[in-house]
Amino acid sequence: MKTPFGLLLAVALGAAMPGCGDDAPPPAAVSCSGAGCMCAAADCTCAAGIDCKAECGSLACELTCEAATKCEASSTGAVSLVCGMDAECKANGGDSSSIVCDASAKCEIKAGADSMATCRNDAECKINLGARSTVMCLDTSNCDIKCDADCTVTCSPTARGCHVECGPGDGGLPGTVCPDGRVVCGTTC
Repeated sequence: MKTPFGLLLAVALGAAMPGCGDDAPPPAAVSCSGAGCMCAAADCTCAAGIDCKAECGSLACELTCEAATKCEASSTGAVSLVCGMDAECKANGGDSSSIVCDASAKCEIKAGADSMATCRNDAECKINLGARSTVMCLDTSNCDIKCDADCTVTCSPTARGCHVECGPGDGGLPGTVCPDGRVVCGTTC
């Protein structure tokens, strides 16, 4: 009996490709706990309450914190956090994370490289980002910023405070104030 060459090739390739098929477990789902916290896939919202927590494992996820809530997002992947008026928000994310802290909100974010943070409209922000990240401290916000090599910070002249500290990846060099008002870490203007 002859076995078709295509069938033999398919069997050989299947055996030579570990990890293919249904043997890998599915990725963990994003979960959100606390009153007023809801998720649709990896997009979560904290509509009310003071104890919303989005746990994302290694998945990228988003958390929107509505006005006057208290919430937190955590992932080793990218976290996207939007913090509304009078909310208190925390995030711990991986590379390419982002945060927008708005209108009297209080925000803390720690994230990896290539991340972005915007603090505006009288918000209070404590930001710690990795290399090649971008921070904007706008309007009358107050920002305390730590960032690593090749980080760029824009401080509005109307900001109540914009303190920039460069990280260990910059070889201990202080931030450089550029003619256009930006502060850069570990690089030139």
